[in-house]
Amino acid sequence: MTWHGWLGTVAVGGCVMAYAAARGDEAAATRPAVRRVEMTIAAEGQLFGPVTGAAEPARQPIAMQGAFEFDEEVRPAAADAAAVRRYARAEATLDTGGAEQSLTLAADARTIAVARLGTTPQPFLAEAYLARDELELLETSFDSMLLEDLLPGRPVAADDRWTLGGDLAAGLLAIDTVEAGMLEARIVDVAEGVARVALAGTVDGAVDGVPTHVIVEGVFTVAAEPDEDGYALTGDVIRLDATVQENRQASHVAAGFEIEATFAITRGLVQDDAGDGPLAAGSLPGADATAEALTHGVRRRGPGKPGVVWHRDAEGRYDLVHEAGWRIIEDDAGGLVLRLLDLGALVAQCSITALPRSADAAPPAVEEVKRSVEQSLSGQFKRFDGTGETTRAEDGVRIVRVASEGSAEGLPFRWVHYVLTDGDGRRVNVTFMCEASLEKRFADADARLVAGLRFLAEPQREARLPRKTEMP
Repeated sequence: MTWHGWLGTVAVGGCVMAYAAARGDEAAATRPAVRRVEMTIAAEGQLFGPVTGAAEPARQPIAMQGAFEFDEEVRPAAADAAAVRRYARAEATLDTGGAEQSLTLAADARTIAVARLGTTPQPFLAEAYLARDELELLETSFDSMLLEDLLPGRPVAADDRWTLGGDLAAGLLAIDTVEAGMLEARIVDVAEGVARVALAGTVDGAVDGVPTHVIVEGVFTVAAEPDEDGYALTGDVIRLDATVQENRQASHVAAGFEIEATFAITRGLVQDDAGDGPLAAGSLPGADATAEALTHGVRRRGPGKPGVVWHRDAEGRYDLVHEAGWRIIEDDAGGLVLRLLDLGALVAQCSITALPRSADAAPPAVEEVKRSVEQSLSGQFKRFDGTGETTRAEDGVRIVRVASEGSAEGLPFRWVHYVLTDGDGRRVNVTFMCEASLEKRFADADARLVAGLRFLAEPQREARLPRKTEMP
């Protein structure tokens, strides 16, 4: 399974808040302070695969422990990143049926920029790219960008309550949509300038196009000041404790699960060295400082941005930067298989196979690729629908493209085959398969993915762990 399919749903993100630093100079007063966030997660439940025919899906127990600690500052509204976080700790251990997997955020990915798209926070590196597991470790429920949205934005009475919007509930729970139900906040009590607020509700929504049912019970605390109409919740959320129960169906790209998770978040201002007040924003490195930490030379460097993912071939033959909508479902000696999701719909599938290096072999001609395509599609092939041959200027990689039409299981399909070769005899085949009715949604997704594939000069084999999407 993927971390996003389970860990990303139950984990709780840090709590960012816009805070005017209490400093003597006017410039400092307009800047947010740095917050320290600590959180722990404990969860257990069952993981299950999709139903095949009339058979019940296979089930296995699952448990997870997670711990996160980071400093965080909010950036100006015009900045590319809404916040910057420096992680001192970000780790999780996942046990599925006795097979334990651990994930720790790499040392060269500890300074994270976070953008916000609606109610969806998007972590990224400014000068490099996050791997899928890293991204999904950081994409968590109750994320920093959203926690202050729990507050009503108006004075409240001692027993007041308010409902959270559907979009906000979806963002808080790290799901795609909320179709029914709601989350409600209710004042429990106000004492010594602090309000305790209960958060509870049940929602039915969707993730990756499949239904999910979520039950939330929790409480958070926030500073409260007397107001002529009751109390004004003027501060930031100080602590949040909650239990989340979720029952999610299996999708095209991940297993289903039933889990119950408990989590706790605490946060507070980071004091300056003299202890005179909160540390002002700007004390953390800018997002561009991430590039300076890339010392081992493995991670792909480049203009990072939200919504992209980096994958490195386990044999060290190539790496790939692609849009996050492409999800890996297989990664083994036979090659890499990805599926493209768009608003929950399965749009296309892609297979990438690295061929043995052959410095003496001539790059294949278009006609040779066409013959190979027609042979591989066998009875499914109907006709060719365009060919092309280019040489990529930045690295001299020769790219042959052959598109074809045919049918599979009685439905019209379109295939696009690529063969990439370089001057040192490295070769990769990339094949896309898309149902004809989804061709407009697919658009030029093939070209964009191929543009992100690069050969690696000195292959280094990596230790291969079991894919998290696999079921026993």
